[in-house]
Amino acid sequence: MISYLIDAVLLIALGFTSMRVTAMHRELARLRSYQGEFSTIVNETAGTFDTVIAAAHASTANLGRLASVLNTKIDEAHEAIAALDARRGFNAATARGCADADNS
Repeated sequence: MISYLIDAVLLIALGFTSMRVTAMHRELARLRSYQGEFSTIVNETAGTFDTVIAAAHASTANLGRLASVLNTKIDEAHEAIAALDARRGFNAATARGCADADNS
């Protein structure tokens, strides 16, 4: 009689353990699915960061070229200003010379 009682308790314990193992198996399967999605998202994010870094490098290179062109244009403007100042100084000296000659 006691063996029937022990068998019943063991059978109930086996049923409960089976239910818990089945639930854990389902949970692990769902976690594996989430891990796959997470891994895909991480890979896509890494690819996006690579694209952003490449764009930043390209932008930096473009800005460097732009700064070089602007420096060249500034130098040309300085040369043009110096030429205009020299011409104006020459014309002013010539005009002063002519005015001095007229006064004599």
